[in-house]
Amino acid sequence: MNEVIWIIKPKNENFDYTDIVVKILNNQDINLSDYEIGQVQSVVHTFKNEIIEYLIEHGYSSLVSTELVLEHIVAKGTPDNKIIPVVHKYLDKVNIDKELIIIDPYFFAARPKYSNYVTVLEQILDKYISTIDDLIIVTNSHNVDSTLKKLIESTLKSKKSTLNIIHKLHNDYHDRYWISGAREKGIVMGTSLNSLGNKVALLDRLNTIDVRDIVSELKNDLII
Repeated sequence: MNEVIWIIKPKNENFDYTDIVVKILNNQDINLSDYEIGQVQSVVHTFKNEIIEYLIEHGYSSLVSTELVLEHIVAKGTPDNKIIPVVHKYLDKVNIDKELIIIDPYFFAARPKYSNYVTVLEQILDKYISTIDDLIIVTNSHNVDSTLKKLIESTLKSKKSTLNIIHKLHNDYHDRYWISGAREKGIVMGTSLNSLGNKVALLDRLNTIDVRDIVSELKNDLII
C-alpha cells in the first residue's frame, strides 16, 4: 500500500493544532475551508530547508549512526552484502538496456583495501548482464592496472561471452556515473565502486537533463 502524506495548514495563525487532531481521532466533522491543504509529493523537497538545517547542525553522521546504510548514504565500514542491494536499488531505476556506460576514473585501479572488488562488481552486474551488449567503461589514463583490467574483463565475459567491453581513456571526468536507459537515465556515486564502504559516500539518481548533458560531453569527446 502506498502512503499519502498531506499538509494541513490552518489559515488562522493562532490555531491550536491539537483541536484538529482530537476531531480526527473522534471522527468529528472538520470544516476544511479553515485550512490550506496540499499533498506532499516529495518529503525531501517539501522539507528541504528543515533537512538542510538539521544536517548543518548535526552532520551526515547523525543519519547513519544506527544503520550502516540509510537511503543513498553508504557509510564507512558498510559490508559488501549491504552495498550490493543498495546499488541494485538505484540501478533498477535506470532501466538498463543493451548499453551501459560507466564513468569511473578508478574503475580499473588496484585498491588493496578492497580485495573483493571483482566479486562485488560481478554480483552487481550479474543481475543485468544478460541484457547488456555493450559495456562502455571510461577511466583516466593514470590509474589502470592491467592485471585487474584483464581479470574484470574475463570475469564478466565468463557470464556472457558476447559482451562487448569498450574501454575509453579520458582525464576530464572526475565524478562517477552509470548511464543507461536509452542514455536518458543514470546514477552518480560519491566515490568509485572499489572504494564504497571505505568512507561515507553518496549514491543517488541523476535527472534526465544532467544525463543528457553528460552524454553530450561524451559525444563531443568522441567517447561514444
